[in-house]
Amino acid sequence: MSNELDKIIKIDDIEGKVYELDNWKPEQGNQVKKYFNEKILELKRDYNKLVDDFKWNKIIFESEITFVPVIGKAYYLYKKENGKKFMSLIEPDSWNKSVKIKFIGSFMQDSRQKWNLIEPKK
Repeated sequence: MSNELDKIIKIDDIEGKVYELDNWKPEQGNQVKKYFNEKILELKRDYNKLVDDFKWNKIIFESEITFVPVIGKAYYLYKKENGKKFMSLIEPDSWNKSVKIKFIGSFMQDSRQKWNLIEPKK
């Protein structure tokens, strides 16, 4: 087993109680401790994805949208020179080069009407 499992992991629950996962009995606790370590990392990844999804959706819902989105169709988020953001049906490569906008990303709505990033920012 690596020293990674011997690190103290503190869990702060909703009520503010802190639990320390340390000094486990080696003959019984290593497998359980490993499970909790992996679960904590999984929850952290899920939480970070949730926060990212929330931020993108907040940006999009605060942006100008002049059409009714169709679930499963790709849309494109842009930023104008004045800082205002808008969603468009027009792909980044289809714009006239004289138009002063910045492409932010491509998004698609799912069946819950949540916007999902489908193409990383260029």
